[in-house]
Amino acid sequence: MKLFTLQMGAVGLAFACANAAAAPTVIEAQAFTFSNPDSSVADVLVSDTGAATTIRFSDFANSMAVSSNDADGNGYSGDLSFAARSGYVITGYSFSATFVGTLDAATAPGGQAGSASNRGAVSLFANGDDNWSTNSNRQVNLLNGNDTFVFSSGNVALTHMTMSLNGSMTVFAMPATWTTPDGVLHSQDSLAGLTLLNPALTVYTSAVPEPETYAMLALGLAVIGLTRRTRRRLQDAVA
Repeated sequence: MKLFTLQMGAVGLAFACANAAAAPTVIEAQAFTFSNPDSSVADVLVSDTGAATTIRFSDFANSMAVSSNDADGNGYSGDLSFAARSGYVITGYSFSATFVGTLDAATAPGGQAGSASNRGAVSLFANGDDNWSTNSNRQVNLLNGNDTFVFSSGNVALTHMTMSLNGSMTVFAMPATWTTPDGVLHSQDSLAGLTLLNPALTVYTSAVPEPETYAMLALGLAVIGLTRRTRRRLQDAVA
């Protein structure tokens, strides 16, 4: 009975951990609330100064990595949302990441040479208040090295912003083959890989005065104007 209870407890704990891992990411920044309902690995708040908030997309990074001596692929799709807090507006964003590709085609002494290829793409579609929207994408093909890119947009004043972040990558590798004089067939694996490193989004925000602040400012300007007119009248009377 005790063994059965322990087993059921272990199953329950594993189920709870699985559900916790699949829980959506919610980040309460100073100027906005961020939500990623599709994350299986929690996104990370890197910095938050109030004027600029940087979030690292851990789940996206985990999904965008593939390496094989055969054919393989992977992808990601996430819908992100940002809701500005009262007294703030979203003024722009900057998304950055680096593709890292590896192509290692095996060679053969007098036989069929191997081959290696890769292909990847990232797209980011953002929209917000008053039908504002922007779309950016980056593609790589046969990348053997690094490719850093930045998507950015600014000069906006949004209280709500949503983003559709998508990525895909495929690799293909074929081994080199050759036959030695003794009739033995040999092969050497090729390797193809593609990874997306450090995908991070910085959201820029600005504080805006509350309506009460505008009212006090207008009252202050009115008082200043009245004071100046009164002063002129007194000066004219003395003259």
